[in-house]
Amino acid sequence: MNNFLKNKHLASRAGFGVHHNDIEKLKSSNQKKLYEQLKSTSNYKPIEIEAYKISYQQYQEMSKATDKKQVNLYNKNHNAAIGKAWQDLMINSPNQLQEKMALFWHGHFATRIQQSLFNVDIINIFRKNALGSFRDLVFEVSKSPAMLNFLNNQQNEKAKANENFARELMELFTLGRGNLYTEQDIKESARAFTGWSYDENGQFRENLKQHDSGEKEFLGKRGNFTGTDIINMILEKQECAEFITRKIYKYLVNETPDEKLIKSLSQKFYESDYHILTLMDEIFLSNWFYSESNIGARVKSPIDLIVGIRRIMPMDTKDGNTIYNFERLLGQQLLQPPNVAGWPSGTEWIDSSTLLLRMKIPSVMAGYKTLDVEPKPNDDVNMGRGENKVVVNKNQNKISIHWESINHILDEDLFNLLLPNPTEKLRNMINDFNTDKSKQHMMISIMSTPEYQLC
Repeated sequence: MNNFLKNKHLASRAGFGVHHNDIEKLKSSNQKKLYEQLKSTSNYKPIEIEAYKISYQQYQEMSKATDKKQVNLYNKNHNAAIGKAWQDLMINSPNQLQEKMALFWHGHFATRIQQSLFNVDIINIFRKNALGSFRDLVFEVSKSPAMLNFLNNQQNEKAKANENFARELMELFTLGRGNLYTEQDIKESARAFTGWSYDENGQFRENLKQHDSGEKEFLGKRGNFTGTDIINMILEKQECAEFITRKIYKYLVNETPDEKLIKSLSQKFYESDYHILTLMDEIFLSNWFYSESNIGARVKSPIDLIVGIRRIMPMDTKDGNTIYNFERLLGQQLLQPPNVAGWPSGTEWIDSSTLLLRMKIPSVMAGYKTLDVEPKPNDDVNMGRGENKVVVNKNQNKISIHWESINHILDEDLFNLLLPNPTEKLRNMINDFNTDKSKQHMMISIMSTPEYQLC
């Protein structure tokens, strides 16, 4: 495999694909140098939308002073602005791995609430800690108003313990379903988390009056455990490191786990005290990452697909909702995971209807086709797809592509640039199909293939 193809593979996994300004860099850089650039966290800034920047106290006052429709509209518009701002960072930020892993943590520690101030807070927790300490990340997420609200720990009191957060902490966030813990461990740990809540300023607090201070038994140990104790005891287990490593491996490397590799990676992750960047280095600086079995082995998530198109093909969106609607249609709308287990992965993203829609989107963006789609209901089975009909009309297209900015790309071998494993059969088929013969049309034709859905 030549240097360019290796770098393209790295850019698609440690980021969101090739940017139209980075072609020469991908040709000339070695993998180590490119990786150093992709993993940068320089100039990190939290997402803040000035038009919606109010305190939680001001939000509460607004909730009391205005009707519910106005509050709902504030949350709706703020949430949409957060999603758009974050997608813009995925497209344009040089901190590609940071944003890529923040998206992973968004699906791993899934929350789905209406309160936009809590949403922007937890998204920034994911982004800030994306490559830092998993230990710190678990604590910050567990104490965030978004998680306390979503999994009802705000109502977890000593008189009546609520098990929701304690269960998902072990089942989905740290150990995996049925791994090490019992139902009794869930009940006992729920007692330890009683009193974890947030105050009138939207800040974490431990309400000692509501904390169950009695003795508890958890994972074979007895003591007057607090929530902090429970999290630390879980992190002591190497099974936690292995669970997280396996999920990250499937996200960044291959949907089919290599158990020997995962065992080795998880051991180093555990010994680093859960330093996420240590795990990233072990993956992306390895030789096996670039093996042919890992090239084109993953189905792009909808965000990967949409952001990847926008990185290689610069465009203006007169109405940002057009792009945001593609997220809903394909089933991965930022801030709206379908349930606490987060989004699916791999081939679960693809069925007969979504594949056809995915293949149509590049042509719709280019104005070659219209889109008139009735999304499926927004429920767990249908992975968070929206409910309202979406129409993008060719004669009123709200997306304009800057073809003049990518003339240098159009002179490249577009098959090698856009596809993980271009075959001669596919080249011949598209060349025969592309009667227009324009380079622009050729680019859209390649992006409209099933092969483009892979990375």
